[in-house]
Amino acid sequence: MMVGLLFLGSCNVFAQDLSWEEYRQQRQEQLSEYEAVQDSGLFASEAEYEAYVYQQEMEYQQFRDEMERKWGDFKERTKKNWVEYKKGGKVRWDVDFEEGQGTVEVLADESDDEESLKKAVAETIAEMIDSRGSETEMPDEESGEKEDVLPEPVLSDQIDIPEDMDTQQYAEEVSDQAEIKEVQGEDGQVRQVAVLNLALVPDHLRTRAEKFRSEVESYSNQYDLDPTLVLAIIHTESFFNPMAKSHANALGLMQIVPRTAGRDVYRVLNGEDAIPSSDFLFQPDQNVLFGSTYIDILMNRYMRGIDNKTVHEYLVICAYNTGAGNVARAYINTTNFNNARDKINGMSPQENYDYLLANLPWDETKDYLKKVTERRAQYQEWLSGSE
Repeated sequence: MMVGLLFLGSCNVFAQDLSWEEYRQQRQEQLSEYEAVQDSGLFASEAEYEAYVYQQEMEYQQFRDEMERKWGDFKERTKKNWVEYKKGGKVRWDVDFEEGQGTVEVLADESDDEESLKKAVAETIAEMIDSRGSETEMPDEESGEKEDVLPEPVLSDQIDIPEDMDTQQYAEEVSDQAEIKEVQGEDGQVRQVAVLNLALVPDHLRTRAEKFRSEVESYSNQYDLDPTLVLAIIHTESFFNPMAKSHANALGLMQIVPRTAGRDVYRVLNGEDAIPSSDFLFQPDQNVLFGSTYIDILMNRYMRGIDNKTVHEYLVICAYNTGAGNVARAYINTTNFNNARDKINGMSPQENYDYLLANLPWDETKDYLKKVTERRAQYQEWLSGSE
């Protein structure tokens, strides 16, 4: 398990006329002391990271092919879905954190009858509820179990278990509701599979958000950020799914890409180069630290010099999704943000908001700006206690 990255000292917003080197140097000076982390969670060079990624991709593709042979399809993690395969790929679960639904599936062996299959479902439900997450979807065939990634179960307080039942009792009771279906693998064989759908608690998103509130408020305070901005970004990036993973290998709550934002943030925080692994970035505390630091980098390095705070936040929201260069392109048709500053400062917050929605290069970013902006209101009510 990755040990914590030491991040000491206060982090105030920097003057907007600092150069990148001055900005990085001041960040380093704020680290009164730190202990470099040197284990499998950090890669000291691009070559080391590329070797790690290559090996992971080779193993992943082999496993994917095997699962498609058995199941006829393959489910993989997304920003909103936590997917894991267990027991050599015989069982899998898929939790949708946007819809608040979970699915447990167990492939039958030739020797399984309905009773033994439902028993396997019960075991899988219990394991899913108690799981603290694995780094990848692939089962660890050598050790049998992967080391926990998270400090507490992913579904802690997310399943409505009666007070008079423990996890195992609940799993055994609901396993009776499993349906027996058939799937045809790519090998042509038809197999029985037990399927059970579970609903998360009605306020599942708020329940998850509460778990990460202290980290959000702590790092927002360090960087003088509005915590509603960070919460709304997490909501939009991952629906507070700590095991989120996108097709672009963006990881965790704030969807940090290791070799880009992850690497930039590590340099700023530690004054040296390293690329964090997925195991590192799936940890909520590290992920929120990295995401909050990246917001600060966008504000005070890449997009500094904006007079109005609201406008500045609009720009950063867009840049978090598409990069500062694409935001500049919306204003001046080049990626040089410095040349866009005067035009931006010459418009009101509402004019900038409308202009971005009309001129951003990508519809995804326009939608992202709307969602984050609208979702901030609900977190303002939550944090102020005015709900």
